[in-house]
Amino acid sequence: AADTYLASAGIANDWPYGRGCWQSEDKKKIVWFGEEDQLRIMVMKKGFLLNEVFNELKELLDAVESIEGVDFAKDDTYGYVTSCPTNLGTGMRASVHVKIPNLTSDGTDAKAKEIAGPLGLSVRGTGGEHT
Repeated sequence: AADTYLASAGIANDWPYGRGCWQSEDKKKIVWFGEEDQLRIMVMKKGFLLNEVFNELKELLDAVESIEGVDFAKDDTYGYVTSCPTNLGTGMRASVHVKIPNLTSDGTDAKAKEIAGPLGLSVRGTGGEHT
C-alpha cells in the first residue's frame, strides 16, 4: 500500500478484494466500501449551503443502511469503530475546500496554520490528507 499507516495496520492486505465503489453520473457523489474508513460517502458541491450537502449525504447513508445485512460496528463508549483511529466516534468527518490566497501568498501555509490551529481546523493542500 502507498500509505504506510494503512500498511502497518494490515488494512491493505487483501487488496483488491472486498472493495467496491459507486459513483453518480455527474461524479459528485461517491459511495466507497472497504477503504480505510470501511465506508466512505462523499458529496462534492460548489457553494456555501452546507445543509444541502448534508441532506444529500443523509440520503445516501439511508440508502446504504437500508441494504439487508449491512451492519456497522459501534461501541457504547467510543461510538462507531473504524480502521482509522482519528475517525473514531461519530465516524463523520467534513471537509471544506476554500481558497485563502492572502494567507498563502508567501508560498507556504504557515499563516493559514497559525490562524486555523486555535480554531481546531486543519490546513491541507489541494490533494487532501497528507498534502
